[in-house]
Amino acid sequence: MIDNKKNPYRVLIVDDDPAVCQVLADLLQSPNRSIEVRDTPQAALEFLQHNPVDLAFVDLMLPRMTGTKLAERIKGRYPHAHVVICTGQLADAPTAEAHPTNAERILQKPLNLGEVLQLADSYTTE
Repeated sequence: MIDNKKNPYRVLIVDDDPAVCQVLADLLQSPNRSIEVRDTPQAALEFLQHNPVDLAFVDLMLPRMTGTKLAERIKGRYPHAHVVICTGQLADAPTAEAHPTNAERILQKPLNLGEVLQLADSYTTE
């Protein structure tokens, strides 16, 4: 178990919509979590070069790289990380049968904030 007083649970939010980033960052803010927000996959990958994460919320439709590809890169670098794909186009979201993904969950936008918080809390207390 993580000693959250010394090592906050590291959460990365990657979405090109500033409003989504702000809502998620505000919702997930707590003393036992550190929150980082990036608006492009490239900015996220640059951050991830030197900063491990425990949980990532990743938009499916990002410029220049899909969320599933970014999830693959996150899990390749940090296999312990939990990745959640968020999408406004559930029909375009990968499923285990149709397209393997490194994301553990796929959440439909508009996001159910209670579900997001419950999910983050469940990962934080593992």
